[in-house]
Formats: sequence, structure tokens, C-alpha cells
Amino acid sequence: MDKPTPKPGPAPRESIWEVYYPKDTVTDRSAVLVASFPMIVYFWPSLFVFLFCGILQAAGTSPELLGWFATASLLFNLLVIVTDLSQKKFLIAVLTLFAGGLLVYIAHQKDWGIVSTVGGWIAGLQLTYSSDVYLVVTVALWGFMAVGLMQPRFNYWRFEPNEFTHYIQPWGRDQSVPREGSTVVREIPDVLEMLLTFGGGTLVVKREGQVVVRIKNVPFLGRRMKALEELLGVTRVKQMD
Repeated sequence: MDKPTPKPGPAPRESIWEVYYPKDTVTDRSAVLVASFPMIVYFWPSLFVFLFCGILQAAGTSPELLGWFATASLLFNLLVIVTDLSQKKFLIAVLTLFAGGLLVYIAHQKDWGIVSTVGGWIAGLQLTYSSDVYLVVTVALWGFMAVGLMQPRFNYWRFEPNEFTHYIQPWGRDQSVPREGSTVVREIPDVLEMLLTFGGGTLVVKREGQVVVRIKNVPFLGRRMKALEELLGVTRVKQMD
């Protein structure tokens, strides 16, 4: 006599800490958590570069070399937050940099004076920081990062099969969007931001063609989209670059 097939149990409840990283995107789940992160999350390269530069300078590494690394990381992070490079703009920027580098190489081979002048001026710059500067900037960045990473823990969206709910703790529910008639769209407004958040982007909820929710700066959004597809069904989830 065959044994009856056991009924599947309820889907495991998600952990609140999944606002930072969705651990499992395949198995059945009761909800998917998504939160908007502050822009300080993009500064993690500078955070680590200034930390390591301070350590290396204390160990006797050339201050000039470390200064260039620290300055480059900080300028890169400022570039990320002041520009929005879509996929098309990012491709144009890469091609422009390549063309600029090729032009500089040709000018150097032709011995154009302006290239030597500008190159000599750049080589003569003394970009050095004291150990105290590395310490202060590192502590400040780590402090800002800690404050920024605490916010998603108390301000997040919970996507369930029947509704999408916004929570602000400790008060609880703040806003609710019915699942019926709603679609979830992934947008990538900036390629650099996507890379720095490991496949992040903006999660947009549309209802009857109108945008009702826009959740920006979501890390690991590509991975979260897989979980949303499992939860809501692939026919209701679309991805847009």
C-alpha cells in the first residue's frame, strides 16, 4: 500500500537581514525583502583604499605612490555619484577614453610639446597625505558607512504574493500596493553604480502603467529579481536595462 504523499509545509519566513543579501533565490519563500541604500554604499572602494594606504604608509611605503591611489579612489567615487552613465553612455565614455589614450600615444610619438608639458606637470604633482589624514578619513568613512547600513534594517519593502508593503520600524506598515495589476521592473540608471553594488540598480513598481514606487540603490538586485520571479511568477516580472 502506497504511503500518502506528505503535503508541502509553509514557505520558510525570510530573515530581516536579507535586506542586505538574499541568501536563497530558488526555494519557495513567503516574501522577498528589498530596501533602498544611501549613496554612501558606493564609497566602499575609498573606504578600503584609505585604510590600506594608512597602514602601508605607517609601514614605510612611498607616500607619493599612496597619495595617488587615495586621490584616484576618492575622485572615482565622486564621479560615480555625480554622473549617471547608462549602458549607452558608459560605452561612449569607454570609447572616448580609448580614443583619448590613443591620441596621447600618437602625440607622444610625434613629440608634440604640449603632451610633454602636461605630462611633466602631472608627474611633478606631490599628492601626499599624512598618516593623520588617512586615519581621520578612514574613521569618517567607516562611521558614515555604519550609519548608512543601519537605515535599510528599519526602512524596507516586503514583497509578498498578494501585496507589496513598505515598513518603517518601529511603527510598522507605512504603505501597501496590491499585487493584482502590478509589475516589477529592474532599471540600471548607472553602470558604475551597478558594478559597485554587485548587480544592483533601481526596483520600480508599476501599476496599470503608472510608476507607484521607485526603490533606488538596491544592492544585489539581479539576484533579488530571481527570487521575485520565483515568488511572483515570471509572467509578472520584467527586467529593463
